[in-house]
Amino acid sequence: MSIKKRIVAVARNMAVNSFRKKNKNKDFTLISQNCIGGVIYSDLGLEFKSPTINMFIEDENFVKLVENLEYYMSVEAEALCERFVDPIDNSIVYPKIKIRDIEVCCLHYKNCEQAIDAWERRRKRVNLNNVYVIGNSWNLHENEELIKRLSNTKYKTVIFTYHSYSNDKCIQLTEKYWFKDKRNVVRPNLTDRMPYSVYKYFEKKFDFVRWLNDK
Repeated sequence: MSIKKRIVAVARNMAVNSFRKKNKNKDFTLISQNCIGGVIYSDLGLEFKSPTINMFIEDENFVKLVENLEYYMSVEAEALCERFVDPIDNSIVYPKIKIRDIEVCCLHYKNCEQAIDAWERRRKRVNLNNVYVIGNSWNLHENEELIKRLSNTKYKTVIFTYHSYSNDKCIQLTEKYWFKDKRNVVRPNLTDRMPYSVYKYFEKKFDFVRWLNDK
């Protein structure tokens, strides 16, 4: 490893240790629309207490999940599709599972069995008395009504957005480097490390530790 890489690695460890030292909230459930939830748990060194890890949930499926979280956390996941091929980019293939009428895209799992096992294992750890929600406008298909519904649930919520919305739960990505790919997914990934920085993109936009500490 080069000296520069070592310096960056040490600085990153210092940033992560700072997150963990400042965080006072150790037993929370973070329902996230994409992979950001798992990254936050990992940053904080905490057990995954949410079933939405390494998955993404599109449009109204996610909103319904949050609106009726107690119900959907009380039922078991089922297989839906072993090999869903993305209609825009057929190199992207993943299994889908369902929670009653909700479809869950299991991008980082090999098959439905593996995804269901992960969902069920983590569903049993959910703390319904301490729930936080992170959504994003592109997986909500820039639907203002869905954004409004998500922001009006009883849980503490933030929504990353590509466009500007009159909503105090939204964090707009205003910098010029943000763009949408051919699948209308915002790039770079929120969870990618910023160039020449020890921080990930979302960490610079959003003080998630302060948010979890209810400040």
